Amino acid sequence: MKAWVLSWNCFFLSAYLYAQNLVPNPSFEELIRCPHSFSANKKDFIIPGWTSPTKGTPDQFHACSWGEADVPFNWAGSSNAKTGKGYVGIYVWMNTGHNNYREYIQCELAEPLTAGVRYQVSFYFKLASNAVYTINRMGLVLTQDRIEFNHDQVIDLVPALSVEKDSALDLATGSWEEAAMEYIATGGERYLTIGNFFSNKDTRHTKLSHRIGKNSMLASSAYYYIDEVAVVPLDAPPSAITAAQDFQSEKFELNKDYILKNIQFEFDSYTLLKSSYRELDQVIGILADNPALYVRLAGHTDFVGSDEYNLTLSRNRARSVADYFISKGVKPERISSFGFGKARPIVDEKTDAARSINRRVEIRFIEELPAGKF
Repeated sequence: MKAWVLSWNCFFLSAYLYAQNLVPNPSFEELIRCPHSFSANKKDFIIPGWTSPTKGTPDQFHACSWGEADVPFNWAGSSNAKTGKGYVGIYVWMNTGHNNYREYIQCELAEPLTAGVRYQVSFYFKLASNAVYTINRMGLVLTQDRIEFNHDQVIDLVPALSVEKDSALDLATGSWEEAAMEYIATGGERYLTIGNFFSNKDTRHTKLSHRIGKNSMLASSAYYYIDEVAVVPLDAPPSAITAAQDFQSEKFELNKDYILKNIQFEFDSYTLLKSSYRELDQVIGILADNPALYVRLAGHTDFVGSDEYNLTLSRNRARSVADYFISKGVKPERISSFGFGKARPIVDEKTDAARSINRRVEIRFIEELPAGKF
């Protein structure tokens, strides 16, 4: 198999990967609503942390669904998730002559990449079992600016991670395949986009004669599931990470991290206690008065427990705060949430006092910038 840079799992890094992933909602477990069918409009693709950068209409699948977007059985085929209970689906090639219809998914990373730092970049992809065609291309782009196009065709960008198989059909076709590379950042990369960045002419395809396709689009297309996306720093974390200040509603600055000091959860849980509402309502008031502001939430835990457990808990706690904001009328697209587990302690000690300090949810107010046009 040809690829610009492809590498495979390094088992000694597994615990580190859990604690450092900069991708929000990397396995598409977090929900704003349970999906029921395919997306007819890009606005139907409502999933925390992810958007469609074009007029293409990605689809969400989750085990919570009682309809055609279920996991493992859905309108595009039958597949368990690579991780957890959810994944997304995109059309990456269509047998329609000159129509290079494409779908992509895009997210903003937890922080811009640091120049010269090495990162492990990876994602899993799988041909849906109801798709009739398979292709040899899949890729991932990292950009400093958000991508936004008013079309549903190929995005003409050179992918940082590019899978190019010798053949569109091989022994791995139909199973979860990993695309992975070690990436040295140029600095400032903030957005990640996944899909096929090559035209029909430059994409090899094979028709699977034993498949008939469940609908007209699947019968003439290559449709793939995507799961478990990761951007993980391989070098030591930057020493410039500083402790955030406590949040004060009457005094805050843009692009600065603040600790929501009075946010409390039930023991070993991500269920918010009512005592948290007062401070969260102050944030809601700020967002209501400043419609151009967006917020980024980051959950952190103490050192007790495994890396995987703490990462999940920190993500869920940050998501619980986001869900509270949404329940009070804040638009979901104004909120992004991340979890860092126990990877970023304020106090690097193994004491009860340090545990209390390190368990926290941080908030950053940002002003949305115009989307980058390519």
